Amino acid sequence: MKIKPLPGNVVVKLDPLFKNTGAIEIPEAYLKARNLNGTIEAINSRPSDGDDLAVGDRVLVSHVGGDKFDDERKIYRICDIIAKIEGKVALQPHTQGVERCQHCGKVRSGVNQNMLMWKGVCPRCGKDAQGEIPDTSIKVTDADRASMAV
Repeated sequence: MKIKPLPGNVVVKLDPLFKNTGAIEIPEAYLKARNLNGTIEAINSRPSDGDDLAVGDRVLVSHVGGDKFDDERKIYRICDIIAKIEGKVALQPHTQGVERCQHCGKVRSGVNQNMLMWKGVCPRCGKDAQGEIPDTSIKVTDADRASMAV
């Protein structure tokens, strides 16, 4: 199917955020995750837009713009294109370096995330990253007892 956008618009084929490599099967919900970079497939620029963009350019687009054309293509206004990606840049999704408990399971059913660790300990199961329950009791020595004696 050939599509020609109206003046000031561009058709962008979005790159998948995650790809199945064969070793690990990625769930369908993650395969449909929104990505913000892609390749220009068709462009119809106005004279005021300039000649900066061309078919085949890799671009970074705004997360609020775009009208879905099909599963992998969206139609954007030229002003919704944030940047042109030069060279072989591999963009990765941002993930926070948050420590999560690997011992007590999911936060709730239907969610694929484990409990967040607080000060290195899971608030639900009380285990640290090594799976041990840290000893938080107060240690009293004989010298301490003697000093407290009345």
